[in-house]
Amino acid sequence: MQGQSTENDGFTNDGFLGNRLSVRQPRQGHRSGHDAVLLAASVHDAAETVCDLGAGVGVVGLCALARLPMARLVGVDIDPDLCAVALENARINGLDARAQFVAADITGPFANLGLKANSFDHVVANPPYYERDRVKPLADEARARAHQIDEAGLESWVRCACALAGAGGRVTFVHRADALDDLLSAMRSRLGALHIQPIAPRIGQPAHRVLVQGCRDSRAPLVILPPLVLHNEAGEQSTEAEAILRHGAALAFAGTGR
Repeated sequence: MQGQSTENDGFTNDGFLGNRLSVRQPRQGHRSGHDAVLLAASVHDAAETVCDLGAGVGVVGLCALARLPMARLVGVDIDPDLCAVALENARINGLDARAQFVAADITGPFANLGLKANSFDHVVANPPYYERDRVKPLADEARARAHQIDEAGLESWVRCACALAGAGGRVTFVHRADALDDLLSAMRSRLGALHIQPIAPRIGQPAHRVLVQGCRDSRAPLVILPPLVLHNEAGEQSTEAEAILRHGAALAFAGTGR
């Protein structure tokens, strides 16, 4: 996030992409930040149909639409109130003609999503990062849904994403770096050409996030990309990170062919 202004209705107005986008999001509960912008930057340059799983207030999808003027978005979130906020955010930013948000449970039966299978060029997802049986329970139900997942949950998210991706379509997840093995286990049986983009907070520090992108109907081998370092030695945002987070540049594998 860049600029932020507070309101008295339980929401804040937050700037993304160098304040090109103004987004309302709840002051309490899950709040989108760098991970959302990085995930949006993974969307293929040629994608015309994009689906965002776990859309929340719409930050990922709206950042993708800001970069891709021909793309159309469907965001899916379990919380209908957040879907309403996401649609309002699309309207505020003049993107509502290209954005739709659907309230549905990604981990439930696919038919209940109400979306056509194999119909998206690119599916992106920011699933809950923590397994419920390994972390302290959260009292706030909405925050728990956004941050905690059951043991079979990640597999369900990957299965849903792959069912929505069209022939040759791409699927990208952002997750904790220490969950990479679980994510690869769920993805490698369904996708080829897996590309791993580590995200490190500073030079010389281990990655704390990873983006993993795969392609349907591909048998190309796995590739580990050089890490994207968010801050330089002076603690300032790195040139590469600033290009993505403030200016809407794409990640390297967003433009690569398969």
